[in-house]
Amino acid sequence: MPKDNPGWWSRNVNRVARPEQQTPEQAKRAPWVLIAFFAVLVVLAVGTWALRVFVFEPSQSAEQPPAPTTSTEASAEPSTPPQDGTCQLDTTDRDISTSPPEATRWVVERWAALPEIDSAGPCIEEDGYRVGFAHTQTGAVLATYHYFVHANPSTANEATRGIAEYALVDGPLKESILQRIDDVLNGVEPRNTDAEMAQITLRGYRITYEGDTAVVELLAGSTDGSVLSGGTFKLIWLDGDWRVDPASGESLEASTTNVRPGDFVLWSASTAGTP
Repeated sequence: MPKDNPGWWSRNVNRVARPEQQTPEQAKRAPWVLIAFFAVLVVLAVGTWALRVFVFEPSQSAEQPPAPTTSTEASAEPSTPPQDGTCQLDTTDRDISTSPPEATRWVVERWAALPEIDSAGPCIEEDGYRVGFAHTQTGAVLATYHYFVHANPSTANEATRGIAEYALVDGPLKESILQRIDDVLNGVEPRNTDAEMAQITLRGYRITYEGDTAVVELLAGSTDGSVLSGGTFKLIWLDGDWRVDPASGESLEASTTNVRPGDFVLWSASTAGTP
């Protein structure tokens, strides 16, 4: 049976450990063979470390996917409209079904004197009109006054389409009203001028309120007091402001006649004592 043949490593280790058993040439060569072997190991180790530090780790860092968006950032929902500094909305609801709120001022816009309340709106300046009303009974009534004057298709001017697009709930009735505004602006339909509309004054309101919905009836009359009428508006709290659900494709409100002032809360520049 042949004698076991020791491997390369064992042969050279034996030559270093037992030089007396080796020829002079083998004993001289064995240490250098082992030193060369260790040098190769060191070179391989250094090379592996360099590849990991300078090649693989930087590429892994570069390919690291961005951190996922937190649920708070992804689920942001609209709330109160952004403020532009003209007012600070107060969401404390107060019952104004029997007595009116106190207006900060009455401002003549277009053909009517409109109320403003610093804590309830309007508080956002847009292109030719103002929006942004508090989520309260007072905010709903203020929105109705302003929308009635500024979003009326029969008196359309350059800003009417913008406020109608903002104020009306999306749907076929909104599209019909926007088309009617375009027809008035383009001369397809006759336009009631501000001078003609100034013969009408806003006298008061009546409100039914349920938090996210409100039904507001406006009392209007001729300046000489000979004619009184009412218009019923349905409002919905949507996307951080009051919007109007149109009564038809022709009008924002449903009109009524033969109304009695005693059924309404009187609220106008004249009843407030403001000229």
